[in-house]
Amino acid sequence: MVAAVLAQTTIQAPSAYASNEMTTRPWSAPVGHRQPRAIDLPASISASQQIIDQEEALVDRKIRGICRGC
Repeated sequence: MVAAVLAQTTIQAPSAYASNEMTTRPWSAPVGHRQPRAIDLPASISASQQIIDQEEALVDRKIRGICRGC
């Protein structure tokens, strides 16, 4: 019985802090867990990404010509 009461208080305890949730900000993720940004990548990768973007734009133009209004 004591364990059940203890478990209930443990589960209910986080809801007591819910009002502070909006006032605090989450910590930033460690370096290995962040989403990489463009400045984090070497220039060779961004150059290859530009080539891929150009190819994707070409494919998008071709698809628009085939499938109009889809």
